This record gives sequence, structure tokens and C-alpha cells, in this order.
Amino acid sequence: MNMQQYKRYVKNSLQLLFVLFAAILFYKLIDNIGTIYQSFGERIASIRKVLNPFLIGIFIAYILNPIVKWFERKIYGPIFEDKKVYKYNRLFSTITVYIILIGLISLTITHVVPGILLNIMDLIAKLPTFIYNNESRIVEWVNQVYANDVYNIVGAIEDNINSIFNRLAVILQNSLNNIVASIVTFTSSILTLILALMISFYFLIDKDSLIHGTQRFLRALFDDRHIDKLIKFCKEADEIFVKFIVGKSIDSFIIGCICYVGLLFAKSRYAVLISIIVGITNMIPYFGPLIGVPIAFLIASLNNPIKALWIALFIFILQQFDGMVLGPKILGDSVGVRPLWIIFSIILGGSLYGVIGMFLGVPVIAVAKITVERLIDRRLEEKRSKTGNSEPIQ
Repeated sequence: MNMQQYKRYVKNSLQLLFVLFAAILFYKLIDNIGTIYQSFGERIASIRKVLNPFLIGIFIAYILNPIVKWFERKIYGPIFEDKKVYKYNRLFSTITVYIILIGLISLTITHVVPGILLNIMDLIAKLPTFIYNNESRIVEWVNQVYANDVYNIVGAIEDNINSIFNRLAVILQNSLNNIVASIVTFTSSILTLILALMISFYFLIDKDSLIHGTQRFLRALFDDRHIDKLIKFCKEADEIFVKFIVGKSIDSFIIGCICYVGLLFAKSRYAVLISIIVGITNMIPYFGPLIGVPIAFLIASLNNPIKALWIALFIFILQQFDGMVLGPKILGDSVGVRPLWIIFSIILGGSLYGVIGMFLGVPVIAVAKITVERLIDRRLEEKRSKTGNSEPIQ
């Protein structure tokens, strides 16, 4: 065996060993994919748990930033005009916003939360009586309709009704108990919320330096032209998100307040709980009313089924007023997306991230729309320049 044959033999042997090693590694990977996935998922969950206060803090800072900027322009801007003290503008604006925020949280905890808890406990107490009364009424109605025992179905219907109502009672009681458990879990997460508020405070204080440092870092790594495009895109996306989130929050808060006042006039026993549910579900475009009205009707019917119909009608009219008058006045055309794409974004966002996904899906699809339109315009412009056609491509 000469040297050339020996080298070829060694090369082929190494290639064969590499293929065998890769095959064994791939087999082991597939064989233990469940364990690897579980371990990876646990690590991600641990990291996410640690990062939760930071992520929540960033979100809070993002929501509060427009309010801080308003205080900077309107309240403290004229006071701190001198460049020597202008740096205190943002500090005092942020402190003022957080004083207001903490005051609102305190009022909510002392006045709103007890009312909600009382409503929920009252619902749990009334639920067995409601189930029993309505079961008796329906069975009585079935007996009257089928008094002659036609086709011998009365017994079957009664058995089914008993089974249905028993299951419904268990489901509703479990749901209400889960709500109470969720509230308890929320109160145990106060530390996370406090940490998030502290982090968001420092994010707002150091916002300009953080943005400036990030831009310098990106410009050091990438071409300025690409960074300028990225900054422009981020500003447009920020404008869409801020307009939608702030506008929809104000709109839903007003609707919740109007609903509360209306339910007080109607002397509804569950005015606080129903108005909060209506306000929260109103944050979801299109699907919000479909969720809020039935829930409000079910809650109100536990106390008075006839009054519940009027309450449902009042909420339905209120939401029509919001969709036709109040919403357009506050939001305008903040997203510029067709209803079909809005519905698609709500369904997709809800399937991926629940209620939060349903709410944030709309501005996300609006940003995606802008991105796709820019890409299409650029490609068409390149195509037009290559063909030498001066007419714009439609």
C-alpha cells in the first residue's frame, strides 16, 4: 500500500467514523427527545420566572411613558426650562405619575377589591338555590307539556335535566372557586408587582440613556443605514401600540364607569363585578361584547332573571354606543387594518397567548401590515427601476 492509498484509506475511515458518530448521536437525541424537551422547558420556565419582574416592569414603563411625557411637556417643562435643572423634569414627572398610580392602586385595593370579593362570595352562596329553583321549574314545565307521557320521554328528560343541572352546578362552583383561588394567588404575587414597579420606575428615569446606549451598540455592529431604518420602524410601531393601548384603555374605562352608574340606577346587586367584567372584555375588539354580555347576564340572573334581561339589553346598547360613537372618537383609525385581519389577529393571538394575545394581536397585525407593505413597495420599486418603467406598478 503506497502513501496515496494509505491517505485515501485514512480519509474514508474518518468519514465513516464521523457518519457513524453522527448517526448514533442523532439516534440518542431522538430517543431522549422527551427528556431533553422537558429539561429545556424547565430551564426556560426557571429563567422566565426570574425575568418576570423585569418583563412586567418594562411593560409598565412602556404604558406609563406617554403619561410621563405629558407631564414633562405640560406641567414640569415650563418650570425646569433652565438647562442646569432640566434633568429634573423627567424625575419629577415620573415621581408624580407613580404617586398617582400608587394612589389608584390603594383606592382599588381598599374600595373595589372588597366589593368584588363580596360579589363573588354572594354568587357562590346563591348558586345552589338558583340551580335548585330553575331545575324545579324546568321539570315542572316538562311535566305539563308531556302530561300524557308521549313516547315515554318524560322520565328520560327529567333524568337528563337532573344530570345537566348537577354537572352545571359543579362546573359553576368550581369556576367561582377558581376565581377566588386566582385572587389569592394574585395577592401572593404582590412582591413581584412591587419589584416590577421599582424596575419600571428606573427604566423611565434612565429611558434616554438606555435608548442612546442601545443605538450606539447597534451602530457599532451594523451599518448606519440599517439602524436608521430600524429606528424609523420602531417609532412607527411604538406610535401604533401607544395609540391603541392607551386609547382602548381610556375607552374601556369610560364604558366600565358608565356601566357601573347604570347598574347602580338599576339597583343591581353585582354592579361592581359586572361593570369590571364589561370594562375588561371591552378591551377586546369585536369579540369583547360577545364575551361580556353573556357573562353579565348569567351573573345578574342569579339574583333576578327578569332584571338580568334588562341589564343585558342595557350593556348591549352601551357597547353599540361605544362601537359607533365613543370608540371612533377616542381611537380614530389608530391601526388602519381591515376588520377581517383584526378578527384573524384576535383569533390567532387568543389561541397563542389567551386574553392578552387577543388584545395585543390587533396592534401586532397593524405593525406586520406596515412591514409587508414597505417590503412590497420596495420590491416593486426595484422591479420598476430594472425594467426602466417610469409608471408606478399598481
